[in-house]
Amino acid sequence: MNKNEFLTSLHAHLSVLPPEERNELMNDYETHFAFGLQNGKTETEIVQELGNPEELAKEAIGERRIPQEQVYWFAPGQQQPHPASPPAAIKSRGSFATVMVYIGLFFLNLIVVPSLISLWGFGVSFVLMAVSGFLSPIALLFDYFLHGVFFPAKGFAVIVLIGVGILFTIISRYTIKGLLEISSRYLAWNIRAIKGGEKR
Repeated sequence: MNKNEFLTSLHAHLSVLPPEERNELMNDYETHFAFGLQNGKTETEIVQELGNPEELAKEAIGERRIPQEQVYWFAPGQQQPHPASPPAAIKSRGSFATVMVYIGLFFLNLIVVPSLISLWGFGVSFVLMAVSGFLSPIALLFDYFLHGVFFPAKGFAVIVLIGVGILFTIISRYTIKGLLEISSRYLAWNIRAIKGGEKR
């Protein structure tokens, strides 16, 4: 079974759900396929990890009351769709897919989180360099009051350090902004992946 066959089957078995909830579930599985393909897995391998789409639909539907007759969700003016095969009797929720998601996220985070921490270290170092550049005039004044001697070379060095501070202020601004966006998106992706493995 490939990706399209899997998603088509899953969509048919989730037909009893409202469109918003069904679309949210389908987007979660689309994301799972995209992530797996990016990591070198084939569509068949991803389908095997996820399991039977019929069983996944049963887990998503859970213990909710299923009407005896097929329910169709469509907007006014739309043509009523053809009936789909009703899902089989609901069984108790399995845990294989959820366990696999948690295991995958655990090993992925072992690689990604230290990398993000390293990137944040670079970002913080840029900020500290910018601050040190702006504080250099204070260090020069302190040196003057301590020794009572002013060296023009030190004054020139302070001017250079102020320029470096301005440069690193600009760099650190975009660096921190990018790191915040990357970190927040990665955290949101983790939350979506976890919620996709829980009972709705």
